[in-house]
Amino acid sequence: MNGYADPRFASAADRFDAAIASQQSGGAAFSVYVDGACVIDLHGGESRPGVSWDKTTLSLMFSNTKGFVSVLVAKLVEDGALNPDQTVSHYWPEFERVSATLTVSQLMEHRAGLSAVRADLTRDDVLDHDRLIAVLLNQEPLWEPGTGYAYHAITFGTLADELIRRVDGRTASEMFRDVFARPLGVDAWIGLPESEQQHVAEFSVSAPIQAADAEPGTHAYWAERALTFGDVFPLRTIGMPGVGFNDPAVHRAELPGANAISTARGIAKMWSSVVTPTDGVRTVSDETVDLLTVKRVNGPSVWGEPGPWSDRGFGVMLATPGRPPLLSESSFGHDGFGGQAGWADSRHRAGIGFVTNHLTTGPHEHERWLSLVAEVRRVLEKG
Repeated sequence: MNGYADPRFASAADRFDAAIASQQSGGAAFSVYVDGACVIDLHGGESRPGVSWDKTTLSLMFSNTKGFVSVLVAKLVEDGALNPDQTVSHYWPEFERVSATLTVSQLMEHRAGLSAVRADLTRDDVLDHDRLIAVLLNQEPLWEPGTGYAYHAITFGTLADELIRRVDGRTASEMFRDVFARPLGVDAWIGLPESEQQHVAEFSVSAPIQAADAEPGTHAYWAERALTFGDVFPLRTIGMPGVGFNDPAVHRAELPGANAISTARGIAKMWSSVVTPTDGVRTVSDETVDLLTVKRVNGPSVWGEPGPWSDRGFGVMLATPGRPPLLSESSFGHDGFGGQAGWADSRHRAGIGFVTNHLTTGPHEHERWLSLVAEVRRVLEKG
């Protein structure tokens, strides 16, 4: 383990050592801000075989990207550019092909009926924003938009990005840079500059992840296809060098549902700025935090997955009764595939970030960072 931990949080540093030791390969990083100050910034293990994880190591954060994009959309509401109760087609007329009644809020609640694509696409199709938008606009929705929800694992970010472009003129990547990365001075991108590729951690897995191989058209088929786009990001290739989310072309693309890249400290600092001034920067107001954190979604999706289900707000995940506790009941943010995490907490005025390049799935997927958060919570509640 390397880095820094305030003596008050020494026990959390010990747990980080245990988290690294639990991994069969790779490394991780964990950071916490409280009241705008960094109190934990730790890293350890390897960013790729034979290369130590250091303070400059970057990691793709998977779906934690959605949390930041949700804050960007909420900021447009704060600025008066968006009405969450207005229809998407009001701002984006071509969306009427999908639905004339779906609201901005419903889009952020994963209710668009576009969680997966029906067509078999190539990697280049998926990485081309305009091409992917055209496919989504011209396919029959998987269910009637607005009548139910299902997790839009990758398409959420593409749809939100197009809405941002229509309303603001910037891309989600540009707005992310202007709202978060530059004001806070953090290394963070949606669409990585080629010059930064050398710093990106390489993902690994203990064993190949098995696909469900569900019958086409079934609920399980569509739920998996939302993650994989068929053969674009097949589960069996996750962790292989140079392919899927280890592919530099994927890192350079703008997929605002899944491929933001930063450090754990960058993630924690950005989330901190959502709830408290951090280096003089407050990203959004308390009223916008209220908009983000009103519970809007709970229970089974249209695909009927078994619970317990996560409560969701305006695009963000919320602390949920019956699921592992976070820093407090006021925590919100997003987890990410394989064990990534980024959360803000209004009660403790805190932000946390955890990234790892050793991906795990199943019931223990988020065990590493949940253990760390539990210890930070214990220290904060102790006072």
